[in-house]
Amino acid sequence: MKIEVKSVIGIITIIDGIVNVLTKNNKLIIIDCDNDIDYINSTYIKNEINNNINLKQCYTFCNKEKDKLVVSIIYLDIVNINDFKLSNEDYKFISINNLKNKYTDKMLEQLKQELVLFSTIKKLYPGEFVLPELQKLYENILSTKYDRRNFRKKFIRLGIIEELDRYTESRCGRPAKLYKFKEIEEDKVLL
Repeated sequence: MKIEVKSVIGIITIIDGIVNVLTKNNKLIIIDCDNDIDYINSTYIKNEINNNINLKQCYTFCNKEKDKLVVSIIYLDIVNINDFKLSNEDYKFISINNLKNKYTDKMLEQLKQELVLFSTIKKLYPGEFVLPELQKLYENILSTKYDRRNFRKKFIRLGIIEELDRYTESRCGRPAKLYKFKEIEEDKVLL
C-alpha cells in the first residue's frame, strides 16, 4: 500500500479579536511531502513565507483512500501580525471560520490550549494593550464570558502585567488604562 504524507501549515494570528490563519490563494497551506517533512517545512517557510516561524507538530490524521494511506500532519505557530511581513500577494490571513474543516478545528483546539500560557499571550501582545481588548480575545476564543473586574484582578494577582501611566486617546467614551506584560522568564498558566 502506498503512503502519501502531507504537511498542513497553520500560521495563526489574532486580528481585532478574531483568529486568522495564513492562506495561499485563500486555501490552507498543504504541502505534499516525499522526503524529510521537517526539511520540506523549513525550506517552504524560508523560500515562500520568509518570516521567522517556529512550527510545532500538533496533530496527525490518517485516512485510507482507495489504494493508499494518507497521513496529514498539522504544524502550527502563533504569530504577532505586527511582526509578520507578507511579500507575496498570494498569501494572506483570513478568518479561520471561513475555512471550517477538520484541520482548522484541530488548530483552534491547539490555540485554546496555548492561549492560557503566558508566553503565547505575550507574543500576541508584546507592547501596550488595554485589558478589555485582552478580555475580548479570551472570551471570543474560549467561548466564555468573564466579569470585567474579576478578569482585571486575576491578571494583576498573577503579577504578569504592569500598569502604565498612560491612557488610550478615545474620541468617544472614557479613555482606557494602558498595560504591558512584564519580562518574566518562567511560563505561567493564566486561566
